[in-house]
Amino acid sequence: MAYSSLSIKQLITDISDNKYYLPAIQRKFVWGEEKICNLFDSIMRDYPIGTFLFWDLAAEKADQYTFYEFLKNYHERDSKNELVRKDFTQEVRGVLDGQQRISSLYIALQGVYCSKRKYAKKATNNAYPERQLYLNLFGDEQTYEFKFLEKKDALIKDDANYFYLVRDILKQAKDVDPQDILEELESNASDDADLLKRNGRVARKKLFLLAKKLNQDELINYFKIVDKDLDEILDIFVRVNSGGTILSKSDLLFSTLVAHWEDGREQIEQLIESMNGEDSLFNFNTDFLMRTCLFLVDAPMSFKVQTFDKNNIAKIRDNWEAIVNALTQTSSMLREFGFNKTRLSSNYAATPIAYYLYKCGKVDKESKVELRKLVVHSLLKQIYSGQADSALSGLRDGLRDRNIEGFPLKDCRFSFTSYQHTKLAGGKRLSIDSDDIEDFLEYKKGSFCFVLLSVLYPDLQLDQISFHQDHMHPHSGFKTPALNALELNPEEISRWQNLRDQLPNLQLLEGQENSGNKNAMPLENWVVESETDEQYYRQRNYIPAAQSLKLEDFEQFFEARKQLLRKQLHQIFDVALHAEAVELTEQ
Repeated sequence: MAYSSLSIKQLITDISDNKYYLPAIQRKFVWGEEKICNLFDSIMRDYPIGTFLFWDLAAEKADQYTFYEFLKNYHERDSKNELVRKDFTQEVRGVLDGQQRISSLYIALQGVYCSKRKYAKKATNNAYPERQLYLNLFGDEQTYEFKFLEKKDALIKDDANYFYLVRDILKQAKDVDPQDILEELESNASDDADLLKRNGRVARKKLFLLAKKLNQDELINYFKIVDKDLDEILDIFVRVNSGGTILSKSDLLFSTLVAHWEDGREQIEQLIESMNGEDSLFNFNTDFLMRTCLFLVDAPMSFKVQTFDKNNIAKIRDNWEAIVNALTQTSSMLREFGFNKTRLSSNYAATPIAYYLYKCGKVDKESKVELRKLVVHSLLKQIYSGQADSALSGLRDGLRDRNIEGFPLKDCRFSFTSYQHTKLAGGKRLSIDSDDIEDFLEYKKGSFCFVLLSVLYPDLQLDQISFHQDHMHPHSGFKTPALNALELNPEEISRWQNLRDQLPNLQLLEGQENSGNKNAMPLENWVVESETDEQYYRQRNYIPAAQSLKLEDFEQFFEARKQLLRKQLHQIFDVALHAEAVELTEQ
């Protein structure tokens, strides 16, 4: 079938008359102001704006599927497409390709665009002023300046700026004379008469072109698919969208999921919002949630369109309440463990916890300790990097083969080589050995170091107090001029600056105390000024009793503390000390 075309005005009218809708496979509207303005600029310049793909369905067949209305008003914080909850009485046209462009046209020509003012607080409503699309009728006649403006800003006029509300052109007749529009503008605001006369030629040209492009020219070139069922449409949708970068694989799979689940989009978005919290402590997303749902309902872990078939989607939908409960508890537990979006190097560390909660319901104190071990081990061993699907599949196999009433991680060392039911990607394993600990001791400040520090300081209330990864010998002391003053040679300076950020020079310190009292204070002064018993401070922070705290003795301090940390980490992870490690610790 050949391509057809229609005008932008006709398209907007048809959407308003409920002839166009968005199938549930479509993602949310994501275009920003600049992209929308560029779209209108392209229209004025005769640049191609792409073709469109529509799906035509008879009313009785459309009732079998899930559709959403187009956005009229966009709000950066609160916008969402409304679900169509009525029976269709006429033929429906779904937009398969071109949703972002058509939504942009509809918002610009029918609604308002509300984005947050710079530095304004997200929670306040007045942080999101209502703005509409305007075209500057003055200036260079070859420049088309489109802007989203508040009404008060559009009233500011001079010989370089005269903003015309773009949607008003749709109220004009198809063959309107632009001079008539100018005269109407003059009559509505007599103070503008001189401005319009001086710049009338440019204004007339822009108004003529705007009216022609939006009212007359048939710029929407489209191909339509008639009466195909959803499975065929999904295949077409994936083929159309996977060729470019418009949609990610996660977007496509999410679209597949919600296409078979009437209010799936709202349910999923609500759960993600709840898990992340009002304070946005975490950044769980649809990618994480979809994989985790597959994990929980014991579906295959391959992240493919075929995996999200009707049967697996039905399992997710039918067990949604239990899934929500498990994931909500998981988020709360991670908060209790002291994690946040910067400290949780992989969101998938939450997935096995959710599985345990999903299968068992409540968790006792001992199981919670073991769950925390699982999170710590999985993050430190970085088992989710590279092949998350394979790692998750292997973990689940291991969990399913255990007595799920308990969670004895100590008794189930997941290993690709030694445990036949647990196949983690690339031979990765959860158990920690001496070689791992030697690597841990060289970790630098960051998410992995936080995990190590959290197990080295287990009594800290990480869920209640903000702690920083603090340099014991402060960062500022390692500037090259300061180290030159200690008469270090260039090689020594480079080595010290490398050791500065490693675990043996880090501690967890209350954020307020670190930012205020300690800040850049030398360690030997801080121990005195903090009014903490020095013996207690040394014992608590793994510093030998006789070790100098002066910066000039940093290298000896570093090695002495490293030995104590090594011994403690072997105890924490229940790893026997190799002879070489024993020798290092006893030196």
